[in-house]
Amino acid sequence: MALRAPKLTPEQLVQKMNDKNIRSEYKDAEEIKEYLSIHNNYFRTASYRCNYEKHIEGVKAGKYINLDFSYLTELATIDMYLRNLVLKMCLDIEHSLKVALIADIAINDKEDGYTIVEQFINKNEYILTDIYYKSNSTYVGDLIKKYFEFEYSEDENGKKNIALKKNDCPVWAFMEIITFGDFTKFYSSYYELYPLGVNYTGVLNSVKSLRNACAHNNCIIHNLRKGSSKPTEKISQFVSSIPTISKSERKSVLSVRVVFELTSLIYLYDKIVFEPVKKYGLMQLYDLFNNRMVKHKEYFEKQDIIKSAYKFLKKVVDFLIETTYNTNDNKKL
Repeated sequence: MALRAPKLTPEQLVQKMNDKNIRSEYKDAEEIKEYLSIHNNYFRTASYRCNYEKHIEGVKAGKYINLDFSYLTELATIDMYLRNLVLKMCLDIEHSLKVALIADIAINDKEDGYTIVEQFINKNEYILTDIYYKSNSTYVGDLIKKYFEFEYSEDENGKKNIALKKNDCPVWAFMEIITFGDFTKFYSSYYELYPLGVNYTGVLNSVKSLRNACAHNNCIIHNLRKGSSKPTEKISQFVSSIPTISKSERKSVLSVRVVFELTSLIYLYDKIVFEPVKKYGLMQLYDLFNNRMVKHKEYFEKQDIIKSAYKFLKKVVDFLIETTYNTNDNKKL
């Protein structure tokens, strides 16, 4: 079992950073202690150190190379802005996909809007528990009570049993009740049954992963090192159409999981979200990459891991904006 890390005061954390060769050229010790006491905790802030190398040998072995505390706080700030925008974009995608799916079902002569829901629940009975516990929700409780009726009981061991007595729920109401994760399953199962039109299941799975991370306020750019992620065919084709991204760059940078997921998000947003919501969301993303992210670009001039991920995603964003809305900006990191 790994040794438990002791809790540390802000003063002790400042000393810990000094021991790890994390400099503080832009903030003094008091400013750092205030930041760790009020603005963010050390665990989250320090997570971005994964983007930095350590000395391998010598007296500085195990200590960080060219890392300042302000670099970490800047990455944390950028991550916050990115998470907030990505979550909003994911909600736009969810709404647009539900609208498109219901429209497809409406013109499908083989579906009445009720049978598909019944079949899905029969194959995924765990959903009933979630629906049951939402029945007192301020927002979807009335819908659930209108279309579902449950029988609840507990056995002698305290095990809870939830039985479905009635299900007369149409798909357009079901979409308002289920979670995004369950929606992606429903979406996938429908288009497997009726392979008509454009199926974004593969891309949607990546977006779901990113959405969950943002919804749980996880740090999403804490590790931008190249990994083993392989893009879906749609994403590979999309990135191949961007003239400023070379084949080697595509293969290398898309192996970073969060870069692949962000690229999937941008691709799907462009494909499925309707105007003017799409334009507003993409322009916000464009502004973030071309303005706020480069506010302290001098912090990252020597950090290729961060720069390569940024430049790749900036090329993706700029490509969509410039080809769709005829906007150009030459700011670079």
